[in-house]
Amino acid sequence: MWGESNAVVFSNSVLGARTEKYADYFDICAAIVGLVPNTGVHQTENRKPSIVIDATDFIEEHLLPQIHADMVDEKCVYKSGIDSFFPAMGWLSGNLSDGRIPLILGFDLLPSVSRDNLKAFCAAYGTTGSSPLFHMANITPEAMGDNVINDMIQACGDKRVQVSKEDVVKAYTTLDSGKQSGDDISLVALGNPHLSVEEMKDLIDIISLDDRPKNESVKVIATLGRHIQSEAGLLGKRLEEFGVTLLNDTCWCMLLHPPIIPSTNPSAKILTNSGKYAHYGPGLTNCNIRFGSMYQCIEAAKSGRMGSNKGAGMSWLRHFSTHTLIRHIRKIR
Repeated sequence: MWGESNAVVFSNSVLGARTEKYADYFDICAAIVGLVPNTGVHQTENRKPSIVIDATDFIEEHLLPQIHADMVDEKCVYKSGIDSFFPAMGWLSGNLSDGRIPLILGFDLLPSVSRDNLKAFCAAYGTTGSSPLFHMANITPEAMGDNVINDMIQACGDKRVQVSKEDVVKAYTTLDSGKQSGDDISLVALGNPHLSVEEMKDLIDIISLDDRPKNESVKVIATLGRHIQSEAGLLGKRLEEFGVTLLNDTCWCMLLHPPIIPSTNPSAKILTNSGKYAHYGPGLTNCNIRFGSMYQCIEAAKSGRMGSNKGAGMSWLRHFSTHTLIRHIRKIR
């Protein structure tokens, strides 16, 4: 059994384990007796999806063309900011699922979906979705194979939502809630959920795209498990040499005050690549929160500013028309 909300989603959905969202101390009691209630998603019949969220058309029409264009150059793969698509879609899917367990279609069209992509998706899904589980067609273990997927789709009946580009733009602009406060960045917050070894490698690769140092006015802090830092070895030291502060055994939702959070400065802005922290951060810190890709986070660490979606870092989002973006930003206001 797992207790933390987005870890529960990851456990159920990606690992195929079985757990409910248990409150503190309940999990301790369960550990003592070695039993949990045989209810909820512990039971197979309660793990079936009851709504389809179909992102197939969106991914085919708007995402794949840009991905294929960016794959020509290794630098463009990072600059595309495709990693930010997963938390944005996780946040959106939680909203669209309406409390139900969803079957999500279309992600198997992508060239790859990594464990870290799914981790970011789950964390953001857990902020807006109340169900502890989702299925992703031909990606997650309980939704593999055409027969299984077709049975799931039929069982959902007419409960079906088609993802539009307007939906995705609204999700992104909602997460990037501090955009109107400007592009200067005070703190780059990484590791929510905790960094993996692969993400540490990606950060170093992005840092190495040019030889600019970290801007002295920007703090860069990442949270990760001490066992991951130990396993990563020299990777952690290379990040620290660039100027990243690595914190163990905590998470961003528990870091609420100075010296970590620049709350003494009312104009301070925090940039994160986490959909979860972009969702909770404004209320937790009273700071303006910007949301972007891992590439944008490192670019801001070097320049002191967040690049616009029209500049470096978000080519998948730039693929949408400027008109669509402006229209939906005005609606959110």
